[in-house]
Amino acid sequence: MCQGIPRTVLEVAAGRVRVDMDGEPRWLPASERLGTLAVGEYVVVYAGMALERVSPEEAQEQLRFLRYLEDAFPTDHI
Repeated sequence: MCQGIPRTVLEVAAGRVRVDMDGEPRWLPASERLGTLAVGEYVVVYAGMALERVSPEEAQEQLRFLRYLEDAFPTDHI
């Protein structure tokens, strides 16, 4: 199952964006719908592409929920 995850924008270039992927900077293609981005903004990444901008509040809420799920359902025993 894939889901969109908010990521912090680290750098912006023509048609692509560098985001923080769990501590690892990674360049991804950016949807044309994003328009102009700034360093520090959040974008939703899905299937290896930055698709939409989200507010810092919404991004933090989604990231808290994902951490909650990871804690509630650990996979280290699999």
